[in-house]
Amino acid sequence: MGFAYAKKLAALGAGVALAACATTGPQRAPSLDPQWAANGWLTPGPTGEPEIIGLYVTRKECEAAVEDWLSQQVVGNPVYGECLPIDRR
Repeated sequence: MGFAYAKKLAALGAGVALAACATTGPQRAPSLDPQWAANGWLTPGPTGEPEIIGLYVTRKECEAAVEDWLSQQVVGNPVYGECLPIDRR
């Protein structure tokens, strides 16, 4: 009975290890992951909750999105936008 139990336990452990490997999914190249978050505030500065404009791979794309968002806001209303790096830690 001890040997059969050990075999079942080993098979279960192997199955769990295999399942853990199978659930990680495909890995993307780090350079394709968004690195910058574009945020906009309907206030003169970064106060309150921002509107998330989008996530971008390069800072240049992010800044272009912020500029586009700012240009679409009502003239005369104080607004603020900026790009922030995404912290992956």
